[in-house]
Amino acid sequence: MRIVGFGQDDSKQEVTQQNRTVTVASPVRSLVSINFDRMNKPLTYYNDQFDLKPGDRVFVTGKLEGEIRIVESVTTKFRIRISDYQRVLAIAQTPIHGTYFSTGDMMLSYDSEALSSDDFHQWFLPPVEKAEEPEDEVIFGDGFEIVMDDPSASDGFDPAVFDRAIDYCRSGRIGYISVRNGVGKAFISGSHWYEVDFRLAGNVVKEAYCDCPYAGLCKHLLAVAVMLNAKQHHNEIDLSRNFTLVESNRFWNMARHTRQTVTL
Repeated sequence: MRIVGFGQDDSKQEVTQQNRTVTVASPVRSLVSINFDRMNKPLTYYNDQFDLKPGDRVFVTGKLEGEIRIVESVTTKFRIRISDYQRVLAIAQTPIHGTYFSTGDMMLSYDSEALSSDDFHQWFLPPVEKAEEPEDEVIFGDGFEIVMDDPSASDGFDPAVFDRAIDYCRSGRIGYISVRNGVGKAFISGSHWYEVDFRLAGNVVKEAYCDCPYAGLCKHLLAVAVMLNAKQHHNEIDLSRNFTLVESNRFWNMARHTRQTVTL
């Protein structure tokens, strides 16, 4: 079994989010200008749910729904026909709690109040609108079981898929992993954000499921097992404790945009 390391860094920089009372401002109707990478010019959206400021990270309705972008300008001086405009759907930011330190290419926290999976979802994934019709029933079969130091022994193991899982680890695609009392959640960035649910029992990732369309042991499940194994092998994490891992670039992106004070 080959051991893989990802962007090792011996620095242990601690980051503490101070506890502060967050006041939610009343909504202010506005028109906001938002620049999207694949558009030649900014687009304008109507907002009636938030008190938006330049620099806020938002999700919108319409063809660009699901893409997170930054508000460039805001005006409250307008007269429009609402049907002509798409809307701001959500602000993509929540407070950051807990104390974190650098562990290679991830930020690690053992605090119980550290960034939850719901918090991470609000930062990087578009909100899920309530369906008017009853949701489809979700049915589970048997989950996958992966021995972290020997994933090749897992049912449905494919070496080519395993190689892609390693690439995902090296390229920062694992945005978030959290384990609380043995119950794990991860978000992996691919063509979409994919959600992984699992249980961690010692050296085994078990009852593992992914919501991607691949019918088998997918790269997302393997990437979680490979990352945890690498962190444990390099003594960068204690898997016997509750923990939260956040990919470093995304963590600092959150820290830059939070309206709370982050103490380094």
